[in-house]
Amino acid sequence: MSGDHELGLGEPDLDFIRRILSVAECGKPDFPYSEVYIYADDNRFDPPRRQITLSIGFTEGGGNLKKVLECYIEAGGTLAKDLKAFTPGLGDKSRGSLAGNQAFIALLKAAGKEPIMRRVQHEEFDRMYLKPAITWGETHGFGLNLSFLVIADSYLHSGSMLGFLMAKFPEKKPVDGGNEKKWINDYLAARHSWLKNHSNKILNKTVYRADCYMREAAKGNWDLTSSLVMHGTTVERIV
Repeated sequence: MSGDHELGLGEPDLDFIRRILSVAECGKPDFPYSEVYIYADDNRFDPPRRQITLSIGFTEGGGNLKKVLECYIEAGGTLAKDLKAFTPGLGDKSRGSLAGNQAFIALLKAAGKEPIMRRVQHEEFDRMYLKPAITWGETHGFGLNLSFLVIADSYLHSGSMLGFLMAKFPEKKPVDGGNEKKWINDYLAARHSWLKNHSNKILNKTVYRADCYMREAAKGNWDLTSSLVMHGTTVERIV
C-alpha cells in the first residue's frame, strides 16, 4: 500500500475501493453518472421523505447533490445555467423535495453524460466520503485495505462512523492497543445486526454490504488483493 497518494492509499487500492462501493450503492462497478434514484430515505423527516440521489450517494437531503451541482456549474458545464436555477434552497429542510420535478431530473441525467460532470463526481466522492473515511481510519490506527473499505462504506451509507454502533462491543481501536481485525469484525457484526433489525425497511435490505465484508475478512482478504462478490456482482481488482 503506497503512502504517496493524497488519500494515503495507492491508486490501484483506491480504484478497487471506489468500484466496490459503487456496486454496493448502485449495483455497477463504474459510477452511474447519469442515474437518478428516488427513495424515501431522507431521514431528517419522520417518516423519511422521498429525495433524489444522483449517481453514487449524492443525496438531495444530505446536501451533497447541491455541492456537486455547484462544482459542475463553477467548472462551466454545458447545462450550468439551467441547473443553477434549481440550486437555491436545494436540499433545505424547509423546502419540498424535487423528487417529482421531471425537468430537473432530465437535466441531471443529461449533465451526467458530460466529462465535466464525471470528473466532478469523482472529485466530490473522494472529498465527501473517501478522504474523511481514510483520515478517520489512519487517526485511529487502522492500516488494512479492508478496514478502510469498511470505514468508507459507513461514511457513504451512514454519513460517518456511528458512535452507538462502536459502543456495542468492548474491543479497543488499534490506536488504543486493540486488535484491528477483531475490531473490524466486531464492528461489522454490530452493523449487520443494526441494519437487519432497523425499523426502516430500506435499511433491512442493505445487510448484503456487511455480509460481503464479513465474508472477505473470513477469507483473509484484508489487503484486498483478490476479487470479491458484492451483492451478486463480481468486482475485479485492476492492476
